Amino acid sequence: MTKKELLKGKKIIALIPARLGSKRVKAKNLRLIKGKPLIYYAIETCKKVEYFDKVYVNSDSSLFGEVAQRYGVDFYKRPEEFATSQSMIDEYLFEFLSNIECDILAVINPTSPFLKPSEIVDALINFVENDYDTQLACTDFKTHCFLNNKAINFSTDGKHPRSQDLTPVKGLNFAVTIWKRDSFIEQFKKLGHAVYTGKIGLFSFNGLSAIDIDWDEDFQLAEIIMENKERFETIKPEWDPVLNELLENNIDFQN
Repeated sequence: MTKKELLKGKKIIALIPARLGSKRVKAKNLRLIKGKPLIYYAIETCKKVEYFDKVYVNSDSSLFGEVAQRYGVDFYKRPEEFATSQSMIDEYLFEFLSNIECDILAVINPTSPFLKPSEIVDALINFVENDYDTQLACTDFKTHCFLNNKAINFSTDGKHPRSQDLTPVKGLNFAVTIWKRDSFIEQFKKLGHAVYTGKIGLFSFNGLSAIDIDWDEDFQLAEIIMENKERFETIKPEWDPVLNELLENNIDFQN
């Protein structure tokens, strides 16, 4: 059985959560980047994942219903009691899963506009291969990290370690979070929370896919990337002329 065959026969639903209200950036999910609302990029990426049986936009506002219809996906109206900034993800996901049948739920962050369909597929495969109940998306920070003024991935007793020798610290970015529906529902009914359910795994998203749009400055960065994305993908690296002799003679100077 190939890796992709693992996903066949399972009902997999994609959910893109979106509130109209936003504390840090006004109506951020509807703010335009290169002429399209931010949420558009998550929708279009999900539509290209062949293993999703359905793609839902989940929101408290019917305005997102219009957006979902415009871009050809389903809309699920979130009850008003789960529509505030104090609403917990456990609660509105439980409400959604109580009404929508599936085997696997993948929640796609609408503020991750640079996700690729292939990355979502890889995350789904990893989830099924490892038989996780919960899979969290993270970014690997391979640098010297401290918590409460204490080093957490290296020792300060001795010489300063090279960054390439460090164990990465994994920070959650929630680009693609995946759950088994039955496991989520079972734990929520028992404990009243279920984001961290059962057997938990981590899946790394790095580079552009890890960019999370939360502040005005993030929109500015995303606009620049979107405008130049094709050029970035084809541009060839160049170096200062002082390196010409080493490069022309294929001399290895990396260590």
